[in-house]
Amino acid sequence: MATVTPPASGGADAAIAKMEAAFDAAIEKSAKITEITTEKKTELDATKQRPQN
Repeated sequence: MATVTPPASGGADAAIAKMEAAFDAAIEKSAKITEITTEKKTELDATKQRPQN
């Protein structure tokens, strides 16, 4: 049977930290996209002419 060496200490912690950083970056980008699209939709709604009754 082959021997398996345990991962270096902190390997899991480092991987988790890296994933957290990736998720944080994705959340920031998503928030920015949502902000921009909301602004664009608001501008579009403001330019639409609605008939007055």
